[in-house]
Amino acid sequence: MVWLLLIASLVGLGVFIERAIFFHQAQISLADFLKGLRNCIRRNNQTEAITLCDDAPGPVGRVARAAILHSDRSRTDIREAVDATAIQEERRLEKNLPILWTVAQAAPLMGLLGTVIGMMKAFHKIQADGRLVTATDLAGGIWEALIATAMGLAVAIPAYVAYQFLLSRKNELIRDMEICATELMNVFAQVERERRKDEFDLSEP
Repeated sequence: MVWLLLIASLVGLGVFIERAIFFHQAQISLADFLKGLRNCIRRNNQTEAITLCDDAPGPVGRVARAAILHSDRSRTDIREAVDATAIQEERRLEKNLPILWTVAQAAPLMGLLGTVIGMMKAFHKIQADGRLVTATDLAGGIWEALIATAMGLAVAIPAYVAYQFLLSRKNELIRDMEICATELMNVFAQVERERRKDEFDLSEP
């Protein structure tokens, strides 16, 4: 069981490193990104806006790209396009996280199972040897059995902390996607109002 726990710890470590690197590369400066998009949209330069989205790593740029590509449609159509892209990006963000959660939940149980098996062996030895068993032999068997529990906790606690850390990073990126989509829709609406106002002013005698 200890070998299984060692394998589980290596799997959890690999998932944490891969996800930590992924989240780090996906993080952008949202304020600067939105500032650049607002300038492009106000200048009616959709090509430059899409280029900015393509150059931005991570899910925020892809959500913004979906919004810009549908900016000439209704607000409902824009929201549907953004939501569809956000769902795909959220799935990408959650990749491999269930593995780390499983390691955090299963490691203590695996350690407990190892301890139970060790205790069963210890009591079997007592039954087999009868009165010849000493307190030292019994203590040694119990000590060896408890190693599995300690190992399970040693694997589970860091895995749980790592999972919570990655979950917070994932939620932060999801919030950035929501903020970006809302901000762009507000910019689209403002640009449309200004365009209609200019058309109305030009139509006046």
